[in-house]
Amino acid sequence: MKKVIINADDFGLSKGVNEGIILAHQKGILTSTSIMVNMPGFAHAVELAKQNERLGVGLHLNIVRGRPLSPANNVGSLLNKEQYFMSNIFIILRKLWSKKIKKQEIELEFRAQIEKALENNLQISHFDSEKHTHCLPALLKIVLKLGKEYNIKRVRYIHEYCITPHLSQSAKAIFASLSCLSMKEKIKENGISIPDRSYGLCKSGKMSSPRIKKVLTNLKDGVTEVMVHPGFMTQELMDLEKAIGSYYINKCREKELKALLDKDLKKIISDKEISLINFNQL
Repeated sequence: MKKVIINADDFGLSKGVNEGIILAHQKGILTSTSIMVNMPGFAHAVELAKQNERLGVGLHLNIVRGRPLSPANNVGSLLNKEQYFMSNIFIILRKLWSKKIKKQEIELEFRAQIEKALENNLQISHFDSEKHTHCLPALLKIVLKLGKEYNIKRVRYIHEYCITPHLSQSAKAIFASLSCLSMKEKIKENGISIPDRSYGLCKSGKMSSPRIKKVLTNLKDGVTEVMVHPGFMTQELMDLEKAIGSYYINKCREKELKALLDKDLKKIISDKEISLINFNQL
């Protein structure tokens, strides 16, 4: 049986992103999304999620962008001088490596984000994270602990190796994949379910209709997650970038939304007898 999860990251980032995700779900092939609880569009996203019960909603754990939910004094190692998360993943990795970021503060913030989602009556389907930080073994151990505590038993598992002209993106995919692989046995020991394979990191922001068609046409048996970033580019989103750091993906959101609405994709799914699922069905 071939099953595919089409997951949109960044639900809750802004109204324009939220509306694009919902359109891709209602009119396209999107089955799943992951919500950012510390962003301006969160309340709007919650409202939309409750109106679209078939849409799986995971938690996009975030220590990269925006302000923390925890009191700043309690998570100071995660923040810059303006008391925002540091935005730059390379700075975050360097500070994790040098132990300048405190793991207990990461757990505190992750816990606060889970609690906020639950307080808003969201049924969390899975965990993933901004810039895939949950793939780092030290952070994945925290995620596994919290998954057990909150009975959230599914997580994004990056399994994607590639060499592309965008070498930094290739490096991210390989690094995330190797990090996940190193923790695979630990994930299984904790009773966590994961997809068999994933697509979208190597071509992040470039998940065009032809690329998605190629993935679906060559899909193997088992469960595959396809990561996408649909949305509408709005003034709100441009203004938000000034506070939380630029998103190269923002320039590509409307193109990915258009791809997900391509009617040919539904035909391929039907012809190939592919089941569209979300993480709740994993």
